[in-house]
Amino acid sequence: MSRGGKRAGAGRKAQGITRKVSLTLTEEQWNQIESSGEPTVAAYIQSLMYKVTPIIKETKIHSESSNTNHREYQGLKRKEAEEYWSIFANFEESAAPEVLEGARAVFLRVLFPMGVESAQLEVKPNFICPFTGKRFGSVKAMIKAAVPHLAESERRRLEKLMKSQ
Repeated sequence: MSRGGKRAGAGRKAQGITRKVSLTLTEEQWNQIESSGEPTVAAYIQSLMYKVTPIIKETKIHSESSNTNHREYQGLKRKEAEEYWSIFANFEESAAPEVLEGARAVFLRVLFPMGVESAQLEVKPNFICPFTGKRFGSVKAMIKAAVPHLAESERRRLEKLMKSQ
């Protein structure tokens, strides 16, 4: 039985390309990033990218293929997402109502930009959460995990706002 060392296919699969960068911003700009509620600067930049060029499009289930990769998408209706949110938000007792409402607003804004009624979630072969990048076997499991994550992010954002005032 071999132990240690590099093995083909071992380890966590990469979720993207890591590049080290240095950002020079004003104090006001850094405060804006910190008060955004995003857990990292990278998450903040990604949230801005979603607003400008959303990767979640208003379409039903479809596949997109190229020579190098094959991507599959699963459609999610806004009404279904809101129903799941309501179910799982009821179990998030530690979060204040205003925190959950703010988290819900982020949830809907990211999944359904510009008020679209149908979101498209990338499946590889699992559902990729647009908030954490984690993979889930179902939309229901993804939303169940998103509720406490977004509630905690919103709680931190509100705490920072209160401290700055």
